Amino acid sequence: MPITNLPVNPNSADASLGKDYLLSVNIGTVDTPQWVPVGGQRSTSLGRTADEIDCSHKTTGGWKVTKAGLRSWSMELESVAVLSDEGATAMDHAFEKGVEVNCKFVYPNGDEFIGWGSVTDYSMETPHDDVATISCTITGNGELEKQ
Repeated sequence: MPITNLPVNPNSADASLGKDYLLSVNIGTVDTPQWVPVGGQRSTSLGRTADEIDCSHKTTGGWKVTKAGLRSWSMELESVAVLSDEGATAMDHAFEKGVEVNCKFVYPNGDEFIGWGSVTDYSMETPHDDVATISCTITGNGELEKQ
């Protein structure tokens, strides 16, 4: 008889694994996007920040009061260099030509953050005793939309 069901460990952690998050770039058009992941990803991050506006005054009891101001976002990745990869080629092209990329950060549950940004860093490391890697920073231009 084949085994079709196994018990679930009641003590397992509900942690979200970093390997399940992915950065993709649109190599299609605005109307017909063609999303391709940047190949060889080892580490991907999404950063969202807001400027801090100081709203303190003499009657706040000696406590600082702040409000969120202008927001910004960035995406960063480190990947193994895969020379034939379309996603990495698109990032390199965007950096070389100074054009924006349409990028997407995908969560394991299917949530997506999509926006336009400039490739502000595109670096390669080629150690003699390890794989070649690419690191890239995309700095957002405008809103990052949650889909």
